[in-house]
Amino acid sequence: MVQQGQEAGPTAQQQEQQPSAGADNPVEAPQDTEALAEVRNRGKGQYGCTHYRRRVRFITPCCNEEWWCRHCHNKAKDTDEQDWQKKHELDRKAIRELVCALCSTRQPVATHCSACGVAFGAYACLKCRFFDDDLAKQPYHCDECGICRIGGRDNYFHCSTCGSCYSMVLKNNHQCVERAMHQNCPICFEFLFESVDPTTVLRCGHTIHTQCVRELEANPNAVCPTCPICKKSLGDYSRHWAELDRQVRALPVPPEYQGWRADILCNDCSHSSTVAFHLLGLKCGSCGSYNTRRMGLHTADGSPLEAAGRLGIPGGAGGGGGLGPLPGLAPNLAQNLLEALFAGAPGVAGDLEAGEQEDDEGEEEEEWASGEDEGEEDEGDEDEWVTDDGEGGEETDTALEEEQEEELTLGQGAAPPPAAAAAAAEVAAGDGGGGHGADDVAAAGDAT
Repeated sequence: MVQQGQEAGPTAQQQEQQPSAGADNPVEAPQDTEALAEVRNRGKGQYGCTHYRRRVRFITPCCNEEWWCRHCHNKAKDTDEQDWQKKHELDRKAIRELVCALCSTRQPVATHCSACGVAFGAYACLKCRFFDDDLAKQPYHCDECGICRIGGRDNYFHCSTCGSCYSMVLKNNHQCVERAMHQNCPICFEFLFESVDPTTVLRCGHTIHTQCVRELEANPNAVCPTCPICKKSLGDYSRHWAELDRQVRALPVPPEYQGWRADILCNDCSHSSTVAFHLLGLKCGSCGSYNTRRMGLHTADGSPLEAAGRLGIPGGAGGGGGLGPLPGLAPNLAQNLLEALFAGAPGVAGDLEAGEQEDDEGEEEEEWASGEDEGEEDEGDEDEWVTDDGEGGEETDTALEEEQEEELTLGQGAAPPPAAAAAAAEVAAGDGGGGHGADDVAAAGDAT
């Protein structure tokens, strides 16, 4: 019993000493943690490329070279590579080796260096082989996307239908499109899912780079900015439609087009209707939008007009293949529109066209008259036209061009300026209205 007590004595004493030793551990543990943090944080933010701040370089399995990031590699080996057979991109998940930026030790993929102990990045994701010292970007890994994104996990949610992370502003408040982000931008054709540039989700659900949206808004050759895929309006243009209503009321339809009707399909509400034809635009009878497309055209007596898309183009002109004038079609639509817009005096264009024809006839008579004398002089130069030195060919091309210009002038009159061509389109060009607001478009999560 005593031996047992003696044996138990030291055990009890040890148990009494353990709390004191445990009390000393919290004092020693912070010292170790601070020392380890000092080692891990050496060189933080001092290394990297223009894309990322990191303390590690990749060994690319495709070319066995050292690169700071996949963007640097892809620019040199794909974008700037002149030999198309050597063009390739880096699969970052295929990376197996890294090189420490501080001690240059080559080693397997890890979060810190096996030789000097430095951390390769304040944020590290071994699934994506991604390291970054800049935590202000708020990087996070999305398991559903399978890649790392920036912007903060709390600010984005993953839409399973669209196949990407969207801003919380769009949660239960956007039009889902199957795998909307797994496609190329319709303007610049860059793959959107892994793009590092900001991406916008349109009201129709399609996705496009934010900078490309700005270019669409700046395009004056459209009644309003529309989605390049489905042609729906990018935003609310009700004020622009009201301005077009005012212009339509102020501009009467020329007499030869009065009573015409147009079959239209609205790009915004997909409603089909038949409306009165007007040169400035065709308004949807359901939603009031001018973002419509003309599907058919009927004259005043109700008969359909074939080839309605060729308004203002007379037969045989502009590569028409020698077709005659279309039945019931006024060949001077563009000129009528110009006269209506600028209040031109009636008959001015006709006088100009007649004057040009008289000048052309006078030139032809002079050419025939001079040809009688020149024919005798050129009889001895017939060999010039059968040589292979190219002489005389330029004159032949010039003569053909002059004949084509004369036919075009006689058949169509003077070509209208670009503004007239735009005004004579199915729907006149508008000012684009106001830009899109936060309720109309929102950003998707950017890839790393």
